[in-house]
Amino acid sequence: MTTPRRTTHARTVLLPDHPRRFGPVTRRRITRSIAGLGVLWLAALITVTVGAPVAVTAFALGMTMPGGDLSYAGHPVLAVVGVIVLVLAVAIWWAAGPIVLPLLVWIGLALLPAFIGGGETVSPTIILAIPVVILTVAVAIHEVRFRSQEARGREINTRLARQKFVITGPPGIPEVTESSEEDLAALRYALDLALQPIDEFTGFTKIDQFRESAIRYQLNSLGYALSTAQYTRTPAFAGYLAEAQQNAVLKMLDRRVWGYWALENLWGNLRWNPDPVDRENIMLTGFLGLQVGMYETLNDSRFSAPGALTFRWNKDRAYENSFTTLAESIHRNMLASDYTLFACEPNWTYTVCNTFGLNTLITHDRLHGTHFADDVIERLHNSYETEFLRPDGRIIGVRCDRLGLSWNVWAGPAIQLTTAFWMHAGLPDLAQRTWWIVRDQEIRRDGDRVSFPVGVSTRLDAGNYRFGNDAYGQAMITMAAREMGDEQTAAAAIAQLEFGGEPVEENGARRYSALSGLGNLYALHSRFNRASGFRDFVAYGAPRRVADRPDPGRHGLSRGSGRQGSHRRQGARSRPAAWVRPGPHDTVHCPAKPQSHVPRSWRGEFRPHPRCEGRSNHRNRPGRPS
Repeated sequence: MTTPRRTTHARTVLLPDHPRRFGPVTRRRITRSIAGLGVLWLAALITVTVGAPVAVTAFALGMTMPGGDLSYAGHPVLAVVGVIVLVLAVAIWWAAGPIVLPLLVWIGLALLPAFIGGGETVSPTIILAIPVVILTVAVAIHEVRFRSQEARGREINTRLARQKFVITGPPGIPEVTESSEEDLAALRYALDLALQPIDEFTGFTKIDQFRESAIRYQLNSLGYALSTAQYTRTPAFAGYLAEAQQNAVLKMLDRRVWGYWALENLWGNLRWNPDPVDRENIMLTGFLGLQVGMYETLNDSRFSAPGALTFRWNKDRAYENSFTTLAESIHRNMLASDYTLFACEPNWTYTVCNTFGLNTLITHDRLHGTHFADDVIERLHNSYETEFLRPDGRIIGVRCDRLGLSWNVWAGPAIQLTTAFWMHAGLPDLAQRTWWIVRDQEIRRDGDRVSFPVGVSTRLDAGNYRFGNDAYGQAMITMAAREMGDEQTAAAAIAQLEFGGEPVEENGARRYSALSGLGNLYALHSRFNRASGFRDFVAYGAPRRVADRPDPGRHGLSRGSGRQGSHRRQGARSRPAAWVRPGPHDTVHCPAKPQSHVPRSWRGEFRPHPRCEGRSNHRNRPGRPS
């Protein structure tokens, strides 16, 4: 909610009129891939035609059709096993980027008959025919699917032509919403994670450091949630809330968090360079850049100082960075990419990850007067519309850089909602259209509850890879619905999340036991968000009176603790009291009982005085550090 001074404009956002089967960049890459396979097929055809030795023919057939050499040499069971192993290798390549793995498996299968022997038992003509048949069937399936999506897209466009999307401009001064006791208990969960020692990760999900369960994504989401809580509830207060955000950033510099890149860069790009910022890796630069930008918007510029973000590999090697070098890396990589979007894991470009890159550029431009986003935003918009959009309006979630291929499973509703939310700050027209399509096509209403159709992506908690519960999907619905201003749908999703998420409260901290750490932090983010809250935060920043307060990062205080800096800022008595949330030494004041005060702990624990229990009108009064 904002004051009436917010500017808005309504517009129609249609799907492209004449969708292509593939965008121009994707078409070139797929054509190149098919041409490469065609060369291997012709080589095999030549060996068969000239009557080459069995071992040579088997190898050529194996390079044409994985496992074909084993079938040719009389080992059909091994051929089936080999194909299964290759599929698993491709899955691992997608998950963690080791491009060498499927290549090694493919070549290994082609060489295997030379070691185990065997004679010709299957006609080589049959082996040569298999890839031709597979390609023909694949093209036919794609054509049928494309025409079906095209027809659905025309029907959707007819309805979109009657739909007006409201694009919000700069807000007035946002109204500050008072947190409930349940809100504070939920915030306590995040504070407990962030305010532990920098080198400790108690309470974080620990499975792997490559995919969605990685600690870095939990730290990023922790920072986003804490920043959003400060922005919508207590924008003028820093104290332990700012310190918690600082800690979430500093934990990102732990080699256990970012060291995955050395391995991924080696086995994915065949380069030994542990530097996590130089090339690709938007899954770190984009996510961390936004986290820092949100912190700096409300607090100070300490992370913009040269070397403030130093990734230390060992005692002899360190990579000094800052908010600015993160933005410069994203800008450089986007300009160098044919897609403009660029890779997370080596060779794999994700549409949602690149929204974080754009948000980093927008935030940096706003805070530092650069024009990084201006250089790329039109190119990004065009690429999302031509290279990463299905005819039915679904965003294509991932594409292989080298092959140009993708798959439908990564275009499910949870992926669409996540992308729409993070896209709203920079590309609001595409974000709102995506939300509208998912709500219209995928979200089912049953009384006061909402749900997704049962599917792989709608029953997966990306933060721990567990299937079966729809709590993560409900958290995604809540995030997108609230940001897009559909509070009715958000409320229905929250009701279902409260039912299926199994909320628990331990030591004053509230979380959902059926959700992963990542899912809980997403739910917390949406709890403190509001309509267009993320867009306002990233694109337009803090209210003027908050933004104009002294910045410790620019006044020699950036080396001090978050609490020290916050007390300096709390001294600015000209700020409205309604914008101040108590700090670690403040008290909570109950208007009905003027003498009823209770200290607030450094971890943010909120315990109302017994005479104030049951009242919702607690107000905050600044205190003094003891």
